[in-house]
Formats: sequence, C-alpha cells, structure tokens
Amino acid sequence: MITIGAVLKIHSIQQNLQKNAQKMVYRNFKTKADNYLQYAPVFFIFSGNSLGFESKNTYLQMEKNTLAASMITGGIVFIGKKSFKDIRPDNSARNSYPSGHSALSFTLATIQFLEYKDSDLWYASSGYVFATATALLRVANNRHWNGDVLTGAGIGIAVALIVDHWNPLSKLSFSTSAGKLSLTGYPVVHQNTFGLGISMNIQ
Repeated sequence: MITIGAVLKIHSIQQNLQKNAQKMVYRNFKTKADNYLQYAPVFFIFSGNSLGFESKNTYLQMEKNTLAASMITGGIVFIGKKSFKDIRPDNSARNSYPSGHSALSFTLATIQFLEYKDSDLWYASSGYVFATATALLRVANNRHWNGDVLTGAGIGIAVALIVDHWNPLSKLSFSTSAGKLSLTGYPVVHQNTFGLGISMNIQ
C-alpha cells in the first residue's frame, strides 16, 4: 500500500484521481466526521471482552500496544510531513503526505483485528470499516490526495503488525504505596497536531 501510495503521488496521476473523486461528491463537501471516526476502533479494542469476544492479549497489554503503536505511527507521519512538505489539494498547507488520520485509523483497526481475529473474524474486521471511511472522507473533504491516504494506511498497518509481534512495554508496570497505578494512553490528532492523552487510576 505504501508503494502504491507513492506511485499515486506522481503529479499527473494524483491530479486526475482527485478531479474524479471531487466529481463524486457534492460541491464544497465538508464534514468533520473523519476527525471522530478515526478513533472508533479504540472502543472496539477495549470493549471486545465485555461484549463476549476474547482478545489475544490482556487489557493492560492492549493498552500498551495501542499506546506504542499510536506514538510510533504519529512519529513516522510527523517526519514524513516535515520531510515531503507536499501541498494539500485545497492548498491550505504543505503537510499533505502522508495522511495522519488514515495512518492512525488503520493502526487502531489493525490492532483490533489482531486482538480478536481468532475469536470472531467479523468483529475483528469491523474497525476497518471506520478506517476506510476515514480515509475516503479525507479525500472527499479535499484535504488529502489518494496517495496520501493509501500510504498512511500502509504505515498504520505495518506499525500495528510490528508492535503486535514485538509487544513493547510488556515488562512495564507501575505500583505506589497507595496501591496499583494504572495508566491508559490514547492518541490525539487534531488538524496538524499530534498528541497523546493519558488517564491515571490508582486502586
């Protein structure tokens, strides 16, 4: 997907694809749904066990994998945007390539898939519906070229696969005199800003 995305960045190809994509939506189409849909797989990752599906890893390890994968994906996307400085289709900024929304949503969707594929394939795959919708809406909003979202999707999938195999932070644990300290990390992406939110619970 990364290779295909790079090929689609050829100027003549991406211009033709973008024109065709814009013809398929209403003129001046705008929606903010993609800003929220990208996070949908997070709900399915952490609610699967409560809904009767069995995850591959413990809840804590899923938190660690989600946190690590989101941070790595965000770092790669940030470097890519700063390096390529590709102009967006709407000419609003020079940070189009690759798509951060697409990368993050496919990272989360792939983590969901890897956690639940052995329990229920349909549930495991549901995150890709939201990830695909996020990518399509980025193009429909004229915020990204086709190559941007394809490359972003490829980055997200690759990072999730590596993190799932590696299981980083698996030996990381916290304790306090007051009891057990639980940290939950979640990615934050808003417009051109990448961040990380952390919630803390002491039991």
